Amino acid sequence: MSASPLSAVTNTVTHTLKCLFEQLPSDNIRELTALLKQHWLQHGVSDAIVAARLAVEDGAVADAARWRLPQQGQSIQGLLSLQLRDDRPLDTLIPPWPLIGAYSVESREITPPPAPENDTAEERTPGSLQVCLFRFRRDISRANAIDYWRDEHAVIACATQSTVGYRQHLITAKQTGNSTDFDGLVEEYFPSEASHSSLVFFNAQTAAQRQDHITQLTTSSSRFIAMDSLMVNHLSDYRLNITDTQQSLDLQLSTSKRKVTP
Repeated sequence: MSASPLSAVTNTVTHTLKCLFEQLPSDNIRELTALLKQHWLQHGVSDAIVAARLAVEDGAVADAARWRLPQQGQSIQGLLSLQLRDDRPLDTLIPPWPLIGAYSVESREITPPPAPENDTAEERTPGSLQVCLFRFRRDISRANAIDYWRDEHAVIACATQSTVGYRQHLITAKQTGNSTDFDGLVEEYFPSEASHSSLVFFNAQTAAQRQDHITQLTTSSSRFIAMDSLMVNHLSDYRLNITDTQQSLDLQLSTSKRKVTP
């Protein structure tokens, strides 16, 4: 993917933003991408976006609905991930779609996800992306919960599930006052077969091994997570091509300059 001259010079990520939607105007990635790019151009923020991904609940992950876990009537329908080179007002970065919350995060990639399936404008990552939000237990310190999550639980989670990509995101700030309170967000990539097979999902060869892995995973999770706070869904993950958005902005700026040149 080629970069504009601006992005080539100032491509440093200073802020990672996770926006989780309860409802989207469509489940068609091309329609949603067009709406996002239109919004960014209207608000003049395309130059602030280094990278963007959009994960949506669409037909490609219908079989994974069995793993969905709503929370208090809310269900994750979409996740917009933005890497920014500088801060911008939230309403200039996301359309007014119903939000679960928008969060600043500190991210760690334990296992990189598979490469996208093709080189189209909206590149889909193979399989499904499990998005999990949670709060830490309140009877242990935040520091201890973070250490256990990062140092011990990640190993157990990847061993007891057929995880092919794993990212941890520590929530550092809410970007809206009405964002639901969460402490952590995990992105786990699974092969397509895991959507309809619990043996595959839990990286097991037999029913006994599956139960052992479930027990290990649940025991580890409950050591730092308030289990009644979990919100989970499986989505299709797409990497958005933002180069054409920046090119459209550059063209608009160039046209504007020509108009005002004596």
